[in-house]
Amino acid sequence: MKKLIVICTLLLIGKTSFGQVMESTIVVDSLSRSALLVQVDASDDDVKDALEAYFKQFNIEKEKGKGFIIRKALPFITYKRAVVDSMKGQALDYYFKVDTRKQKGPDGANIYIAASSGYNNFINQQQEELWSNFKKFAEFLRSNYLEQHRLNNDITAITKEISKANNKLKDLEEEKQKLEKTIADKNSALATMQAQLSKLKTGAGSSNK
Repeated sequence: MKKLIVICTLLLIGKTSFGQVMESTIVVDSLSRSALLVQVDASDDDVKDALEAYFKQFNIEKEKGKGFIIRKALPFITYKRAVVDSMKGQALDYYFKVDTRKQKGPDGANIYIAASSGYNNFINQQQEELWSNFKKFAEFLRSNYLEQHRLNNDITAITKEISKANNKLKDLEEEKQKLEKTIADKNSALATMQAQLSKLKTGAGSSNK
């Protein structure tokens, strides 16, 4: 059955925990499902890249859109049968909806997360221990893994800049050596020519006596 997910506009105000992790709902297959909302200061593209990197370490790829020639994009990002941090070894299907969040400065992102143990069996607040672990997982993504991903990207970018600068410095040093050799050669040639000129001037003075 084709899944359709719509983000509900109503958040459960006052039911917050773990700092920026909030309880919310999403609609999957026309039914309201319990979900979590995480707000982060990162672009939606960076969040999607981070999620892909996180699940890749478990050898889990996101679910592809349907269609043979033209794939129809899914309205959410799904990772199936994943055993993630904080969930005590339980394999679940994870549904992510990532939206741009407008704010002062660079845009942030809203991340909606739902999880199910199988078709139409989404976890909810009545499953207290499982729901608590689910919140811990969401908080881990918010406060730890997304920050890891950001730092790794920053480290990679700075490492590339350092490498580029070192290569430029090497080129400049090689150019410096070439210029120093050119200057030394020309100074030597100049000294030889000046000596020749002085000798000629001395010889011309003697001939005129």
